[in-house]
Amino acid sequence: MGAYALRPMSTGEILDGALTLLRRHFGLLCGLAIVCQGLPTALDVYLDLTGGSARHQGLSLLDRLLTWLGSLLVRGGTIWVVSETYLGRAPRLRDALRFAGDHVGQVFTAGLASGLVTLLATLGLVIPGIVVYCGYSVVLQVAVLEPRGSSGALGRSWDLTKGYKWKALGLWAVSLALLVVLFAGTTAIGAVAEQVQAVQVTSAVLSAGAQLLIYPLIGCVFTLFYYDLRIRKEGFDLEVLSQSLSS
Repeated sequence: MGAYALRPMSTGEILDGALTLLRRHFGLLCGLAIVCQGLPTALDVYLDLTGGSARHQGLSLLDRLLTWLGSLLVRGGTIWVVSETYLGRAPRLRDALRFAGDHVGQVFTAGLASGLVTLLATLGLVIPGIVVYCGYSVVLQVAVLEPRGSSGALGRSWDLTKGYKWKALGLWAVSLALLVVLFAGTTAIGAVAEQVQAVQVTSAVLSAGAQLLIYPLIGCVFTLFYYDLRIRKEGFDLEVLSQSLSS
């Protein structure tokens, strides 16, 4: 996917493009996820196989902290990988990790702010909560890809998604459905192999591997959605073309 693809996309094209990006850069995105979340994922497997958090409270707390930090890093890194690929550049793991580390603050503050506003809206009524959630569907992309940072990311995301919140809802629904199918497969393996210790370990590892794909998949989908919105509303494709011609 390169600069030639800078055009408005339908919901199906965004999902197809996201899966294509995930497949094309599977090694890179998996490497990013493993570096950022490999240790807490391994701790998850260990805790599942040795009695859970009740028996290892300190280790469970460490696991949660590492999982939280890793999720911030992998979100920022995934957005960068997709953005670089979409704009016709070749992303590298080292650069993705550097970008993720440099922007972890923006990812945290933008995610926290949008989450709090969504929660407050949901406490009122479920439907307004869903609308707000869809309105902030590209808040992380705005926070890390635009110079405005996290402070103006909420309003910017809301403006970009104006008129396209149904599209955001559709993208969320299909993305979650894909993840449900993925986890259902690993759960089924675990249910069949419940009494076989060796296969239980394999099932736990497969489930952990599926968890590593959550943020890369969501990141691919909504980074493409972010660029789709900018192209539709701001002529982003013409802006990039003019920059490439001038250089």
